[in-house]
Amino acid sequence: MKHARLKVPGREMPTSDALTLMHVPAKFDVTKWPSEVEAFLHRTTRPLHRAILKNYLRHLLLEVSGYWDRIIVPELTVDVPMYRVGDRRMMHVLSGKDAVEGFYRETARTRTNVMGARTMNMGVDDFGVTTEAVWTHVVPGAFLDDHDVGADPGAHYLMTHHLFQIFTYTNEPRPRLIAERIYDDPESYTYEKLAPADVVTPEMAREQLAPFLARATLD
Repeated sequence: MKHARLKVPGREMPTSDALTLMHVPAKFDVTKWPSEVEAFLHRTTRPLHRAILKNYLRHLLLEVSGYWDRIIVPELTVDVPMYRVGDRRMMHVLSGKDAVEGFYRETARTRTNVMGARTMNMGVDDFGVTTEAVWTHVVPGAFLDDHDVGADPGAHYLMTHHLFQIFTYTNEPRPRLIAERIYDDPESYTYEKLAPADVVTPEMAREQLAPFLARATLD
């Protein structure tokens, strides 16, 4: 299927940019990102790093699958998590379970939880996980009202941008998430209108990710 790209003045990405030189599939696949994390986990041997990656993978599978109420729980997250989430030159600062859980609840309510890396660099160390990604969300056109792109409110779009994430964890026998710091590149946003046959709905994402989630245990 062909996609119509909305060109936003001043937001064209130069082909010399490091991330644009990586392989970015033309079509979004919600299973690509967890497959890459599983492969990274398979190559990781240090027990602490493996435990951190298992937490990371389960957390994000729950998020993209729409299980927002299973993320900020004692086995995955500390009692008072701290988030800093960049959004086009704005920084949303969230502190505590209620604020962070509300963030996930709203994502599920607006049906904007279908997302993932089209391509990424990834690292793990004692402090946690870092990723640099070309990150894509599948969003309803109505969600883009404040993005100034003239989106069709009845259509769906791939909203893609460059993202840098830092997830920090405790060093307990079973690490738990302490904080997320998510920094986006406000000049990197692009929008592609999807043909109906290419839309990945939250229900479809949950079904496709179910096998990953079933094996994404903390043990």
